[in-house]
Formats: sequence, C-alpha cells, structure tokens
Amino acid sequence: MSDRQLQDAGPDEHWRRAQELPPYVFAALHKKDRAINPIAVVATVDADGAPRTAPFGSLRAVSPALLRLACAQYHDTYANLCRDGRVSVALLAPPDVAVSICGRARVVQERMDTGDHLAVVEIDVEEVKNDMMRRGAIESAASFAPPEELRAYYVGAIAEIEDMESP
Repeated sequence: MSDRQLQDAGPDEHWRRAQELPPYVFAALHKKDRAINPIAVVATVDADGAPRTAPFGSLRAVSPALLRLACAQYHDTYANLCRDGRVSVALLAPPDVAVSICGRARVVQERMDTGDHLAVVEIDVEEVKNDMMRRGAIESAASFAPPEELRAYYVGAIAEIEDMESP
C-alpha cells in the first residue's frame, strides 16, 4: 500500500505495515478530552534481555510519527527505556484498532510539574503493524479508573504531556 493510500485508509482498509500511525489509529491515541484511556501495553527489554510489559493510560500520539507518555522514574519500564530505548506498544481500541507500534524511546523531561517522580518519554514511531483481523470487531479494551481523589492528578499529568511543545 502506498503512503497516499495509507493516509486515506480507514479501519475497513486492510494494510499490513506502515511507517507512521494511520489517521484512525492516531485518533485513538490523540484524545481531545484528556481521557486516561485507552490503555496501551508498553513492552521493553530488561537488562538480562527478557521482555517486560506494563500498561499505560497516559500514552498519547503527538503526531503520526511521535508518541509521548508519563512514566514514574521508579518503574522498571523507565529503567529499561533509559538503558535500551527499544520499545513496542500494543493497542486495542474498539471497534477496529489492533496494532503493534515499534520505535525508539528517549526521556525528554526528567521531572514533571505534576509530580517530580514522573518523567516524560517520547517514542519515535518506526513501524506500525496492523494486527486487526479482517472480520470481527474489538468489543472492549482495558480501561483504568483512578479513585476520585486522584483523578485530578492523573488528568493533570496527561494535560502536561499533551501541552508540551512539539519538537
């Protein structure tokens, strides 16, 4: 599929691989309402070479070629990304988004205003793989609901990563 065809492709168009997020995948990760969801699973590599995964609700698409997330500095994912920037992100979002996103991550801000234990990580998208079956629909996805007393904290962290200047 050509770049132009991919730009025009919707969820009904079957494509295999792309160098950036197709528009409907970008829309699933570029929420206007600072929503905590969808949850994306971020895979990294431990120091011993073992794969590790962790769910993130703060992952946002800044552009079709750039993702951004807030990550706690004490988290294994943060240590793995600092040591080895290789990363893969799995996203399932109803009704028709099932993708794997491979890229390179780097810390772009070591301390967030929301919490000094949080860092901002950017991921340069290198490849997007379409994992959606040709027939059927994603009926649900993992979601996260913080306790009411922490909702403002989570929304504040998402707002901070969304409001950063784009490179």
